[in-house]
Amino acid sequence: MLRNRLFVLVSVLIVTSMILAACAPQQVEVVKTVVVTEIVEKAGATQVVEKVITATPPPVEEKPAFLKADGMVPCIPLPAMALSHSEVAQTSAPVIAKTANKFFGAPKLAPERQGGKVYKVGVFEDVTSLNYWQANGPDNTVWNSYMLPKRLSLYTLADAIFTFVPWVAAEMPPPLTEENGKWVTTIKMREDVTWSDGTPLTAEDVAFTENAILKFAMPGGNFLDWADGSFLESVEAVDPYNVKFIYHTKPGLARHEEGALQAPILNKAYWEPIAAAAAAPIDALGESPAEDALLAAQQEAQTALQAHVPDGEPLAGAFVDPKWETGAFLQETKKRDYFATGITYKGWANGAYQDSTGFSTGTPEGDPVVDTEIGPFVDNVVYTVYGAQDAAILALRNGEVDFVINPLGLQRGLWESLKGDANLTTIANSVNGFRYLSFNNRRRPMNDCSFRQAVAVLIDKEFVTQTILQGAAFPFYTYVAEGNAFWYNPDVPKLGQGLSREERTNLAIAILEGAGYTWEGDKKPSWSAEGGGQVVPAGGRLVMPDGVPVPDLIMPAPSPGYDPLRSTFAIWIETWLNEFGIPLKAQLAGFNVIVPVIFSEQNFDMYILGWSLDIFPTALRDFFSEEQAVLDGNNAGGYINPDFEKLSAGLLTCETLESCKQIADQIQLMLATETPYVVLFDTGILEAFRSAAVEYPYTEALSGLQYGHQFGFLGGLESQVRVK
Repeated sequence: MLRNRLFVLVSVLIVTSMILAACAPQQVEVVKTVVVTEIVEKAGATQVVEKVITATPPPVEEKPAFLKADGMVPCIPLPAMALSHSEVAQTSAPVIAKTANKFFGAPKLAPERQGGKVYKVGVFEDVTSLNYWQANGPDNTVWNSYMLPKRLSLYTLADAIFTFVPWVAAEMPPPLTEENGKWVTTIKMREDVTWSDGTPLTAEDVAFTENAILKFAMPGGNFLDWADGSFLESVEAVDPYNVKFIYHTKPGLARHEEGALQAPILNKAYWEPIAAAAAAPIDALGESPAEDALLAAQQEAQTALQAHVPDGEPLAGAFVDPKWETGAFLQETKKRDYFATGITYKGWANGAYQDSTGFSTGTPEGDPVVDTEIGPFVDNVVYTVYGAQDAAILALRNGEVDFVINPLGLQRGLWESLKGDANLTTIANSVNGFRYLSFNNRRRPMNDCSFRQAVAVLIDKEFVTQTILQGAAFPFYTYVAEGNAFWYNPDVPKLGQGLSREERTNLAIAILEGAGYTWEGDKKPSWSAEGGGQVVPAGGRLVMPDGVPVPDLIMPAPSPGYDPLRSTFAIWIETWLNEFGIPLKAQLAGFNVIVPVIFSEQNFDMYILGWSLDIFPTALRDFFSEEQAVLDGNNAGGYINPDFEKLSAGLLTCETLESCKQIADQIQLMLATETPYVVLFDTGILEAFRSAAVEYPYTEALSGLQYGHQFGFLGGLESQVRVK
């Protein structure tokens, strides 16, 4: 019986031809419809009808733009040739080259200021937020640390000598003692510190800030140093001016003196209701929530807290009431009753310190490095944003600004050109930081130690710094700056140091072939002595050990307008890797464009940026620890190594400088071998200021005057500068 049943007669030849066409290598036009015949029973009679059927296209398979890594591939022993140049001396002092003095555009003028003394600072990148939670988390940029009003902390480091001293605390911290299975200490605070709204700064403010960081599990940035839940359990206000720190696990120097005791203090009265509203997703979970649910709630709460736009937030530092016009300027006003005003202090090169409050530490030797008084001595500080450092220097020449902050240091040509100006003074200092190339270890082949080592070998730092940049920078191989002498370990592998282009090519090939890599068509790069010697590029892509070619890779890096040195390195790295069969594309962009791509989105294969470092080398762990390998964390590259975790954990619990030094040396050795970064270069910090207009308490200091602006020791250098 044919009733209500369809018999479809499909042309097999047509369908077969469509399949063959789809499989053919040549370009064909896809048939989207086909005519078929159906035999149907209609009105008691059998009829043949034609029917047009639209073919359903097969689903388009979405291919990822990268190859996801399944864990880290460990290092294997390096070829013997990799160690044959270990005695080559490293360039350790910057010899800055002369460059053309070109101006890229007219400066934006600072706003009109009404009366009083104004300290005028030129910058060439803007802050990203006035919200302190945002500015020190996902937006943790060096420019935020330079320009935002400095928050107070219980303790700080003295300018130029970096000695640990009380600030809001009234005494040095008592030792940690064991109490009911916990490690505790109670800090006595000064009673004369007030917020800008006139209310007192108390232990309640300290406890609120630390406990909020713990509750929100603030990610990355600086927060893990300030309140690490792996050690700190809570902070309690014993009374208005005594605050108790409670650790469930005994911390070392890194998480106690260098961490929680130097955490910023935020105003509880202002932030508590905002934090309470933001924390609603966390509070809704009740006690003992599932770990994944808690993590999701914390992320939602963090976003809400960071989204708040401060309006009238009370501050207690030397400068308050920030006025921000995006892309133009940031202005701050002197706090008239700043508690530290009038305190004088002296500091010596051996770390000895004395101040007029009666506090002293160490035994002075020789003349003091710094001998000054804390102000502020100006009514306002104005940071004016310029398009490039050349425009900012023009403003310095013209008297529009007193100083130009530049974490990169001035280009030698600009610096030299300022020496003949009687109104200006030029200075040079060593640095505490470096510029680096990082890998995204969540993607292949960046997760392979051998691949990272080969890339390190291919990058000729000496060629770029000395030949291309004409000495404008010096090559860097260690994870602690040489200027940070106590913590610096020179005895680490320096991959590629002193090698010729031929030797680099051969060593990189040996490293990768030893790990199972090949090249498409077996046409690996080679060295040709013809024409003075040159690399013969690979005939195809580098192929990973499983037979998959290396995919197209992207590398965000600063544009020439922001940092011509890093952009130059990026271009050469792109060239060297492509000729080696590694398809890499440098993506040059502005600093504030790159930062979210790297830290908030983590959408990169490699990237180039730089770090300005603290004196205590906590960064040796923080930049590479698993707990920082999260969105907005400092370990954007996702480097994870259980051996590193075990070793570096000791840096958080060591209690003496000597024991911490031993651990730091071992970490530097491991990192130089594993190569999660290729540390590229740095420069001496060259600066200039308008000496006809301003006077600083010191000009010789690690990382220069900008370092004093950045970290806010004793209120920031801006609280001590005098306008003539």
